[in-house]
Amino acid sequence: MKIAFINEADQHIGIQYLTAVLKANGHEVRTFSDPRLFNDLYITIRSLNRIFDFQDAILKDIAEFNPGLIGFSVSSPIYQWACTLAAKIKKRMDIPIIFGGVHSTAVPERVIQKNFIDMVCVGEGEFPILELANSMDRGQPDYTIKNIWFKTPQGEIIRNEIRPLIADLDALPFPDQDLFYSSSSYDTRSYVTMISRGCPHSCSYCTMSYLHDFYHGKGKRIRLRSVQSIINEISGVLQKHKNIKRVMFPDNCFGTDIAWLREFSREYSHKIAREFFCVMHPASVTQEAVACLKEAGCRSISLGIQAWDAPLRYTLLNRKVSNEVMENALRLILGARIELLIDNLFDFPEYSMERYIESLEIYTRYKPTRNYFYKLHFYPHTQMSQIAVQNHWITAAEYEDCLEGGDTLGILRYDTSHGDGGPRSGRESKQAQILFVLMDLIPARWTKIIIQKKWYRYFPPFLNPALLTMLRTLLANDFESRYFKDITFWRYRHFMIKKLKTYFRKK
Repeated sequence: MKIAFINEADQHIGIQYLTAVLKANGHEVRTFSDPRLFNDLYITIRSLNRIFDFQDAILKDIAEFNPGLIGFSVSSPIYQWACTLAAKIKKRMDIPIIFGGVHSTAVPERVIQKNFIDMVCVGEGEFPILELANSMDRGQPDYTIKNIWFKTPQGEIIRNEIRPLIADLDALPFPDQDLFYSSSSYDTRSYVTMISRGCPHSCSYCTMSYLHDFYHGKGKRIRLRSVQSIINEISGVLQKHKNIKRVMFPDNCFGTDIAWLREFSREYSHKIAREFFCVMHPASVTQEAVACLKEAGCRSISLGIQAWDAPLRYTLLNRKVSNEVMENALRLILGARIELLIDNLFDFPEYSMERYIESLEIYTRYKPTRNYFYKLHFYPHTQMSQIAVQNHWITAAEYEDCLEGGDTLGILRYDTSHGDGGPRSGRESKQAQILFVLMDLIPARWTKIIIQKKWYRYFPPFLNPALLTMLRTLLANDFESRYFKDITFWRYRHFMIKKLKTYFRKK
């Protein structure tokens, strides 16, 4: 059976696992990538997007391939993009469309109601999609497949139960890297893969806080692949693609199992010997863990701090880690001369921005390689979103937009009142964002003076935080920044050349 997956912009490991399972069982699979030039989550220039739009070309290519099933895997930020493209496909072709991914898992009852969507995969999709393809190949979809919701030709909605989580990740084939290269054809000199699924923590703002409840009793919160599986996968890729210079591990919490990390360090340093990036939780950062990572060749670590105010972090964010543990993590990583990237959240409800800025003084003592500050978002059914609705921090209309994957995703309004500082203004938030960017660009001692003397209050409002952020990104030369600039450059280069060639052939 022919199956098409529609991919958004860059590599999607979830789709690569789905295609690997389907191909291993005799199905013909292709991905069709929409590069979303000048219309992605980072760069939006509508006039240029209209010139470099690929959706009509994607529709033409899908029609030529003539699949029996079309799949999308969506998170909340790309759900609206997927709906727009799926509606266009359905208008031109009578082909069943299935949606999966974390957004579909969170709100399947909404997704299945779309008139251009026939099925929704809820939860892990490898074996459900295989069973679906096998049954369709025999001539009729099996409406009893666990994890899949169906909309029958008569309009009936069939909600099947959830199967247990995949316990043995080694039983899955390696992600289908070849299919990704064939649909995008740009050289990033990087390889992205994952060592695990799940997360041992349940932070209130993260979709994991919902998924843990969703999968209660269906398996472990976190499942690890064996070290040998990882080594075999990357070794195979390096044999095919000699230009791979770096490996990226975007797992939620790398190194939670110290015994696994010891083995990984030994095997990876001897058999792979490529610098790599990983994401860690501060509680996992110990002296032994950092030594193992350093020996293995870790070049860069992204660390989730989110907030230095302990009461806020413990109660609102549900992050049960002390300031002492977080500070020790900074000290160990920087002491090992590993690049340190910090994730911070801001714009908390009922919380003074001034108080928040004062808590950042620690970064003048431990200056990370990069400091990222993200506005608090409210994703479907997370603990944080439920708290926000109950406390009227966001309106019912804003949460409705969140459930539909809208542009705001429930971002706090600037006029939200908070207990120790009065109403928050857009000017105050903008001045804080300017400070966040400057912290990366100026020496730590200057940042300390600005915070102590509260000079950030005098930042002119005409300074654009977005433009400053772009400048900081262009100037950054850390491991992760080079990776993102690399994939962005090659994506734009490949698809702009492709569009121009098509234009001149028509001429």
